Amino acid sequence: MSNEVNVRGYIVSKSSAYLRSIVSEAEARRIWEGFSPALNHAISQAKPAEWMPAAYSSEILRAIVAQSKGNEDHARDELIKCGRYIANEATNTFLRLLMRVLTPALFAKKLPGFWSRDSTAGRYEVDVTEDKITCHLKEMEAFEHIAPIGMGYVSFALEAMGKKITKTQLHGWSLSRTTAADGIWFELFWER
Repeated sequence: MSNEVNVRGYIVSKSSAYLRSIVSEAEARRIWEGFSPALNHAISQAKPAEWMPAAYSSEILRAIVAQSKGNEDHARDELIKCGRYIANEATNTFLRLLMRVLTPALFAKKLPGFWSRDSTAGRYEVDVTEDKITCHLKEMEAFEHIAPIGMGYVSFALEAMGKKITKTQLHGWSLSRTTAADGIWFELFWER
């Protein structure tokens, strides 16, 4: 593995599967023709645990955002849905059962480790209370749109624990500020 920032192959393959699910077949062909040859090869050959450049994921996420045609709320919502899709697809039966017995506090403690298992850079700083989880994204300049993706992933996990999300807040992300240098964070609130 080189010094470039990498993510696990399942992140690339599931992001591309989500993109394919929201566009027509003709649009998918057009988008895939515009992807770099390296990304197209990676999508077709991706193995879930294999390391791949984070730039591949960013290329796919930019294509998802492009479907929103500049509508920031729509782009954010699609990225959150993509994060949920990645979490759903990445969670096997055993982990789904585990999620039912995890508490938000235990999940918050484990989330930074989940991230470091699937990425070679960046980190999560997580705080949790009885009805809120706050995730600060640190040193993640290499990851475009990671904040709404992370929000989707965490919301999926909380709902798998039986929590009903009542409110979400995404701070510091916008279509003009896509990377997560320090200062981008999100909060999810649930019913007690």
